[in-house]
Amino acid sequence: MRRQSAGAAATAGSFGRRRSSEPVTAFYCLVALAGVGARKWTRFAGQEAGLSAILQEVTGQRWPGAVLSAGAVVSIVSVTLVVLYGQTRILYAMGRDGMLPPVFRKVSPRTGTPVGNTLIVGAFVALLAALVPLDWLVDLTSMGTLVAFAVVSVGVIVLRVREPRLDRGFKVPGYPVVPALSVFFCGYLIGNLPTDTYLLFVGWLAVALAVYLGYSRHHSRLSGPETVVALPAPAPAD
Repeated sequence: MRRQSAGAAATAGSFGRRRSSEPVTAFYCLVALAGVGARKWTRFAGQEAGLSAILQEVTGQRWPGAVLSAGAVVSIVSVTLVVLYGQTRILYAMGRDGMLPPVFRKVSPRTGTPVGNTLIVGAFVALLAALVPLDWLVDLTSMGTLVAFAVVSVGVIVLRVREPRLDRGFKVPGYPVVPALSVFFCGYLIGNLPTDTYLLFVGWLAVALAVYLGYSRHHSRLSGPETVVALPAPAPAD
């Protein structure tokens, strides 16, 4: 879940959000250090609620762990909402660029939001949650998030080499060590995922490739010279 929350923050990222995420990241690290300090790391294997168990062992009572678990449920709901928000905005941008059908870029004149896009994403996620085992979803989401982080880190290195004078709103500190470490640790975590996750991920990539070859490359506005200067305005909903 920490990887998914980081992915959600990155999806909806901006300078202000990046600054607000720094203390959250530091807090996560401190909690992890406290957890490892309170219990030997080998005892976390196969345990889903390690921090709750630590609180119960330290205090000798169950209610602190119950309170922590309740807070975890609330945080999972908030992360899920942020992920859904980020996904609709990604699809909106792709629809605006012609990579997806126009329904994904249509904006309601009353609310100013992509209503159809949001309904499609919500229905799709609901079907996945109802029909696909949770372990598969968790591992596949982890795979997608880690691959995305690794690709972005590689992109940082490539752009620094190919476009050294590009105007950047934010520059990754500690280049090239930080992006290289990001790729390494993402690869390490990916290597610990089960084999089924690799097969599902390949199937998901095949679906994405089919969408690209069947629709996106024929309708993309990014391939035309007229879109180099400006992108078209969002289309209002009918």
